[in-house]
Amino acid sequence: MAETAVLARSSLLAGIGEADLASIAELTRPRTFDPGEVLCRAGDPGERCWIITAGLVEVFGEGAAGTPIARHRKGASVGDVAAILGEPYSETVTASIPTAALELDAPALGELVKRFPQILVNALRGAHARLSVARARSAAHGQGETVALVAGATLAGVTPSLIATARTASPRPVTSLDRRFSFAGALTTADSLVSDHATVLLPAQLDRDTVAALLRATDRVLVLVGSAAEAAELEAVAAGGTAAVPIEVVLVGEEAITAGRGWPPHAALRIIRTCERRPDFPLSDADLTWLARHLTRTKLGLALGAGGAKGYAHVGALQVLEEAGYVVDAVAGSSIGAIVGAYLALGADAAEIDRSLRAAFSPAAVAEIFKTSLSGRSTGLQVMTDLIRQSTGERTFADTQIPLTVMSVDLTERAPAPLREGRLWEALLAATALAGVFPPYERDGHRLVDGLALVPVPSDAPADDGADVTVSVNLISPDTLERWPGAPPPEPPPERRRRGVLDNLLEVMDLSQLADSVRHAELADVVITPRFGPGEWRDFHLADLFLAAGRAAAQEQLPTLRALALPAVADTTINQQGADIDRADAVRL
Repeated sequence: MAETAVLARSSLLAGIGEADLASIAELTRPRTFDPGEVLCRAGDPGERCWIITAGLVEVFGEGAAGTPIARHRKGASVGDVAAILGEPYSETVTASIPTAALELDAPALGELVKRFPQILVNALRGAHARLSVARARSAAHGQGETVALVAGATLAGVTPSLIATARTASPRPVTSLDRRFSFAGALTTADSLVSDHATVLLPAQLDRDTVAALLRATDRVLVLVGSAAEAAELEAVAAGGTAAVPIEVVLVGEEAITAGRGWPPHAALRIIRTCERRPDFPLSDADLTWLARHLTRTKLGLALGAGGAKGYAHVGALQVLEEAGYVVDAVAGSSIGAIVGAYLALGADAAEIDRSLRAAFSPAAVAEIFKTSLSGRSTGLQVMTDLIRQSTGERTFADTQIPLTVMSVDLTERAPAPLREGRLWEALLAATALAGVFPPYERDGHRLVDGLALVPVPSDAPADDGADVTVSVNLISPDTLERWPGAPPPEPPPERRRRGVLDNLLEVMDLSQLADSVRHAELADVVITPRFGPGEWRDFHLADLFLAAGRAAAQEQLPTLRALALPAVADTTINQQGADIDRADAVRL
């Protein structure tokens, strides 16, 4: 019975035997929901629940507006806690794409809970897991925090400009308080403001007693150091052992950077950035806006998925982000996403990445890469190796301008293998060693293959590298177009007009990773899913169409991204008068 097989995948019914699942299946009703259709609405009586059998649903708080707080897919249960307790639904759930589910009435579910108490345990376990995720996201994007912004005497003039720039980086209010009027009063005011503000900044000068007090009273302390004397003062603070969390340190200028070499002398200090000192204003625009994003927790991470030629959609998404003014602070990629990510991390913009891809994957190169032997395996390994080495040279991960994670899979350890060290060409060769097409890349006794096998979209990696808001681009989705809009697509090269063993293998891999790609992509805060017409992994002749699809999908998600982070605009025009205005604002508070 098909329903029994589906129920066996449900977390709500975990631990129940097959025979019992068959009897439970008889109590359910199949339902289908169109995109946008509501399964349940917050506040309505909890009269039934659903087990998702196909598709995707989005969960919203009261009002069913704004950004979804969760997404559920095949195997997940919806409305079960309300149905068990006989309480109103606490959330609104809508179908995101065509969705199928098995519906179960509350009385039937209640009888099942009496027969199988494990269902209640499973429901509570699921609710706890969802609450943990919601709390984590709230900590990252919802709940405000108080941040002490401490500057050495040589950098005191930076603080007003940094505060002004921080106010442009967050969609939620950012305010500052001048603690010199009343330290206790400023902290009390900060406590009352923090629920409504993304960030409450407390500017201060660098001295031992002040920093020690701020460490006890604020959520974070960031210190700007501009000289060897200021570095020594900060070391003395760290030696006092009053920090519950590491003090974030920014070293500005050669003197401070030299003094900070060999740090941290104490676990209480963590260098987060080193900056060259500028003659007109100490910080460059890039450093100023990065610090603003760091203060407001709006640093942007990008996770680029696997998908062969469809990787041109990554370029389209990057174009949209650049045009909107966003700067990427960390990037991770699987397969073609790793190649695009490496170019981005090395400092290339979308136009340069586009040119690099077209040069590397020319029709002649693609024909050689995917040329097959009698066994069906590609014979183009050397061509692939050459183009990767030529495009990245002997540069290493240490040469990148932003953190980069190249996702691979370790067959020896049977686990994901995120690569962050060594030469880039070696990591990229491992990340594109598609099983069945190219042999595994062997490194230090480990056999590494394309990240597609386990992590098609590495959404977790940018956060590990310091990103606060993550955008994923998923190239493998069930939501496709029957035909490309507009003019007919260009004809494939002559050697692509017949399907062979390799074509079938790539198609099977694509289908097998549909669910995993969606699941991994949706771990990000913003999910970009291009809708493609007919096309396959090695259809590089469709580059323009893939790129346009990436642009369209990214444009659709810009409002969601803007609700979480805004492009920071450097403001180096704030002078002493601006600082006085800020202090006046603090008095009125």
